Order: sequence, then C-alpha cells, then structure tokens
Amino acid sequence: MNLFCRFFFAGSISVLLAACATAANPNSRPAWIDNPAGGVSASAGTHVRGRVAQEELAILRAREEFAKRFGVSITAVQSIDTTVNNGRAYTVGSGSTNENTQQTDVKAVVKEKWLDTDSDVLWVWLVPAGETPSQAQNK
Repeated sequence: MNLFCRFFFAGSISVLLAACATAANPNSRPAWIDNPAGGVSASAGTHVRGRVAQEELAILRAREEFAKRFGVSITAVQSIDTTVNNGRAYTVGSGSTNENTQQTDVKAVVKEKWLDTDSDVLWVWLVPAGETPSQAQNK
C-alpha cells in the first residue's frame, strides 16, 4: 500500500507540473502593436463585408496616422442619408476627401499583420517603404 501511495503521489505531481507548464501562445500579442518604433500600428474590428474589408480599413487607418506624422493632413467626410417611404428604404451616400500636403514623398508599406482571434481584431504594422521590421525596431 505504501508503494502505491508513492507512485500515486509522484504521478499526481507529474500531471500537475505538466498542466502548469506554459507553452508559447500562438495568439500572443506582437510587440510592434504597443511599440511600432519608426512606423505605426492600427486595428480594425469585425467588418460586415468580411476579412478583406477589415484589412483595408486597418491599413487605411494606419496610413492616415502615418501621414499625419509626416506633415500630411487628410480630411475625409462621408454622408449617408436613408429615407423610408411606403415601407421601402432608400439610401444615398456621398463622400469627399481633402488632402493638404507639406511633404510630398510619404511612402509606407505593411510589414506585418496579426489577427487577434479572441476578439476578431486585425492589426497592421506600417513602416517607411524600404525599411525592414528589424530596422524599424532598432529606431
């Protein structure tokens, strides 16, 4: 009986240690989200038009932020009017964009993307064109 208790105790400890061992989480948040170095990071949540539209929105947000840092002012206005008449809805949309540039050579590329599967938020990292992620991190 005493031998059985020793094996049971040793087995229980082994199982507990194995359960407590932490493996690398494949969904762990990249460092560039909080510290984009010479670039910018931006996100977009679930989009009604799907993953491609979600990615386009995240990139658009990152480009606007990147442009602001380099002397480009972008003003975008979108107007959507919906009218309901006899049970039918009519929607009309219009948009205008005004760009004021103080520096004309602002180029950036998406270096990394990361999808937070828990909250379905897509993050993108934009860095100056021609720069590698390691160069951006070293800034």
